[in-house]
Amino acid sequence: MLGVIVNPVSGNGTGLKVWRKIEPTLRRLGAPFHVRMTSGEGEAEKLSKELIQKEGVNKIIAVGGDGTVRGVINGIYESNQDCRFGLVPAGSGNDFARGHGIPMKPLQALERILSEKGEKRIDLILLNGEVAANSIGAGFDAQVAKITDQAVYKAWLNQYKLGALAYIISVIRVVFTYQPRDIVLNVDGLEVRSKAVWLVVAANIPNYGGGMLICPDAIPDDGIADICVVSGMSRLGLLAAFPKIFTGAHRHHPGVRFYRGKQVTIQAAGQLPVHADGESVAPTTISAQVIEKRLTIFV
Repeated sequence: MLGVIVNPVSGNGTGLKVWRKIEPTLRRLGAPFHVRMTSGEGEAEKLSKELIQKEGVNKIIAVGGDGTVRGVINGIYESNQDCRFGLVPAGSGNDFARGHGIPMKPLQALERILSEKGEKRIDLILLNGEVAANSIGAGFDAQVAKITDQAVYKAWLNQYKLGALAYIISVIRVVFTYQPRDIVLNVDGLEVRSKAVWLVVAANIPNYGGGMLICPDAIPDDGIADICVVSGMSRLGLLAAFPKIFTGAHRHHPGVRFYRGKQVTIQAAGQLPVHADGESVAPTTISAQVIEKRLTIFV
C-alpha cells in the first residue's frame, strides 16, 4: 500500500503545485494510495506514523523539501516498520534530492519511485532520539539555518525559484554577530580540542544549504559520517573563504579540518545552536551516532 504526504506550503506553495501535477498520474495508474496534507510543524512525522500503523502503508512518497523529508523519515524510524521512502522534490534547497540524484522534475521523480528500479539502503544520523538524513550541525551554520527559516526574504526568493540565495543572505547577516566558541570534539574516541570554532557539521551526503558541498566525500551508505570543522578564521576570512564551499575547494583551507567516524560528541564553552537537516533542535552538548543502512529509499 502506498502513502503520500504533501507539504502544501513547502517552497512557498510549490508543494501544492507539484501535488496537483502528479496526482492525475497516480490516479490514472489505478493503484490504491492514501494521501495526507501537512498543516503545521511536526505533522509529517505524525502522519507518516499513522499511515504505517493504521493504513498498512509500506511505501511513502513525500512531496516537499528537506524539512518534510526529515519529518517523514522520523515517522518511519519511530514506527519501526520496513517502510520504503521516495521523494518528489518541492522545497527551496532540496539537498536530499541533490545528494541522492533524485530528479527535480516532479513526473520524472514519481516515475522513478513507481518503477522501483533504484532502491538503496542508506544510513541515518541519530541525535537525541531523532534522526537526520542529510546532516547535523552545531554553531554558525545552525544559527544561519534558524535565521533563514524565519526570514521574509526566503519566501520572496522562493517565488522566483531562488531559495538557495536566502541562505547566502543569512550568512552575511550572521557572520558579523556570531561569536565562535572553543569546543571539544570526540570522534570514535579521538578527542580534539579546538579554539574559536565557527561550526561543526557531521554529514551523510556532500551538500547542504541548497547545494553547498560542505563534506565533498560524504557517502550515504558507508556507515560513516564525514565531519567538517571550521575554526580560527576572522570574520572577513570566513566570508572570503565562503565561496569555496560551492565547489568543495574549502577542503584545502588551513582553517578547515575533516574527520570521519560513527560516534560524534560535541561539547562547547557556552551553548551552541544545533540543526538537524536544517531545522533547529536542542543546543549542545550533542551526541550523535550513525545507524547503518537504516532506511530504504528510491533514487
